[in-house]
Amino acid sequence: MATLEATDYVEGCPIATVALEVAATNEPLRQATADVFTAWIDAGTEKFGKFGLGRTAARTLTITAVNNLEGAFVLCRSLRDTEAMAVAGAATVDVARRLLDENAQL
Repeated sequence: MATLEATDYVEGCPIATVALEVAATNEPLRQATADVFTAWIDAGTEKFGKFGLGRTAARTLTITAVNNLEGAFVLCRSLRDTEAMAVAGAATVDVARRLLDENAQL
């Protein structure tokens, strides 16, 4: 959040920006952004799996984190406020706790 404020909300995710701009009009760039997001999801799934989550739960948590982060960047930049990032972080933690609890009950 400090980086967003320090850069006057200029820093965001260039991959998301490109994806939003070209997904419907430029197939090679859409595929390139999809490849980046897929790499992030695969890496996150592997890393979260090391905390005892099964593959499906780890993937769900990763997608949750990416969704929340990307959406928060858009809101923070538009609103010039970091509240959305704090909410996104808390929501991701809530999902992580639920998934870990569900895993522990298995």
